[in-house]
Amino acid sequence: MSTTSAYRIDFDAVKRAASMGDVITFLSIPGLKQKSSHQWKGVCPFCKGADCFVVSQDGGRDKTGAFNCFKCPAGGDQIELVSMMRGNPRKDSQGVFAAAKELHERFIGGGAGTERVSNRSDTSPQPQKERRQGFDPEAYAKTLDPAHEALAAFGIDPETYRDWKSGYAGSGVNRGRLALPIVAKDGAIVGFVGRALKDESPALTFPNGLDPQAHIFGSDRVSGGHLTLVRDPVDVLRASDSGCENVVCFLTDEISPVQLESLAALMDERKCSSLSFY
Repeated sequence: MSTTSAYRIDFDAVKRAASMGDVITFLSIPGLKQKSSHQWKGVCPFCKGADCFVVSQDGGRDKTGAFNCFKCPAGGDQIELVSMMRGNPRKDSQGVFAAAKELHERFIGGGAGTERVSNRSDTSPQPQKERRQGFDPEAYAKTLDPAHEALAAFGIDPETYRDWKSGYAGSGVNRGRLALPIVAKDGAIVGFVGRALKDESPALTFPNGLDPQAHIFGSDRVSGGHLTLVRDPVDVLRASDSGCENVVCFLTDEISPVQLESLAALMDERKCSSLSFY
């Protein structure tokens, strides 16, 4: 049985129920600012072009909303926008259907065995109950390119990227960045952070709903003994590439007392005897 026959969705009904404004709210696209009650403009999440990405509340053929980039081919309705933000190519039939299904469940209500989801932002895999159907973090990791030439400057072996389920993102919100998994203590991937490949700001981008202060990169791999704290996730991978484990880093420039408490708790839990900073 095909996917479409197993779960039928009225695309027009989805677009009427999920306005472009609603979609913009839950996607929380970085660098996008509201210019009026019906329009948003800012950095394109796909080509990273500045002030070339425009979203309209009442655009499109049926006046239910549209988006367009003036520097790359990205464009379409709110269903297409969700599909592309989930890492799918433009006009990808399976990606579009998955996006329509997600919007249907969020704004209209799911069918048998599904649950309507509260209006909460989500642009990457979510932990446990929050993980959204149709976006598998393991599958997403397989789309990343650990041997991409853009990563050569970091001097890290592609096998290390593979071991860390990371690599160059060729599409989606992390497009053009090194995508790194944020892993909870139970080993579940809760999201992917995008690390800039060059000296650009922000150096790290995060999926909506993920609090960078709540996670320590590499903490899931910590075992007893000496613990090393570095400043950059890339340094954690470089250390691993060199055979040096028990290396972690915070995901923020400023370190809060809560983060230090989390680090202390991690050391107690994993029975780390000492700590050094670099």
